[in-house]
Amino acid sequence: MNERKVVAALAMAFVGAGCGARTDLPESKRSEDVCAAVGEACRTSAACCAGGQCNAGVCVAPLCKPGEAPVVLVSGPERLSGLLADGDHVYFTHYGATGAVLRLPKAGGAIETVVPSSSWTESLVADASALYFMDGKQIMRASKDGSGASLLAANQEGSMSIAADASFVYWIDPADQAVRRVSTSGGTPDTLAKDEELTPDMVPRMIADDNKLYWSASGLWSIPGFHATPKEGGALLLIEGAATTHFVADSMFLFWIDQEFLSDGTSSDRMVRARKDGSEAKTLLEWSSDGFNNDLASGMAQDGDYLYWASGKARSMNRIPKTGGEAVELFTSPDAINQLTIDASCVYYVTVRPSSDGTTTSTLLRAPRFLPGE
Repeated sequence: MNERKVVAALAMAFVGAGCGARTDLPESKRSEDVCAAVGEACRTSAACCAGGQCNAGVCVAPLCKPGEAPVVLVSGPERLSGLLADGDHVYFTHYGATGAVLRLPKAGGAIETVVPSSSWTESLVADASALYFMDGKQIMRASKDGSGASLLAANQEGSMSIAADASFVYWIDPADQAVRRVSTSGGTPDTLAKDEELTPDMVPRMIADDNKLYWSASGLWSIPGFHATPKEGGALLLIEGAATTHFVADSMFLFWIDQEFLSDGTSSDRMVRARKDGSEAKTLLEWSSDGFNNDLASGMAQDGDYLYWASGKARSMNRIPKTGGEAVELFTSPDAINQLTIDASCVYYVTVRPSSDGTTTSTLLRAPRFLPGE
């Protein structure tokens, strides 16, 4: 058993799992105990170890191989945001009044401009063929290859985050206290809900499942808990929980990090899982940190089995099973981690390094999301 570093002052250990040939086991999800190694037969990529890909019935090596050092993809003075891994590319934005939407190959290479001018674009979402984002007060659609962008809705005082499914793009207009949507092909926006509880505050994350939209506000006016509304419109729902900037959802559960600041300057932190109606809340992990100076959860992602999160100023990337159990530190960073996303084998993340002259350097990197032996 390989001993790992302390995760947020908790001593954890990781038990390595071996890879072997998969026989008659279902391939609907990756098994840590039995999986197909590189060169072995497979039916789907889910059968391959450590994020490998099934190509012509044989597992091929993943892009990010366990044990490899992080790889720098891009670095510069622009603030990087809107991180999204999709297909063969990583998409991101230069956040600011004169920003842009960009992409580069996951394997590394030249940066390509998807949208040359985009103001204050904080988040990107995607479907099979297009990206959706907010450009100032406009809801936009852009082809992933940069061949064109189109306006979906104008004059929308939106939140920092939007959500999308196969048919619609969703966002919140806090100034008008409304939840809205527009077809991915454009048209007249619909108002799904309008309520005084939609306070004029930032909504840093919004997600959509098959039936509902979920979001959690942050700031002085935020209402504790998760907000939700049916995607076809209806009453606003308040789900018990914490006002948080980082949460994810799968088909059954909401997962979030709850950070309570204490009078002594420390904070009590929890990784929490609950059903989507707020019931059966379960604490997966508890720890203490240095309160405001710790800048805990600066990003969160998920796959079928695990939750991933970054401890910002603690400069570590961590993983825990969705069912609870041992937390593992995957790697550390010399600079504060700002946000993250994942694909089959890699974690893509942004770090920020301040300098003595007041400028900062933002860097986009990739690193393995599996440990040696998995």
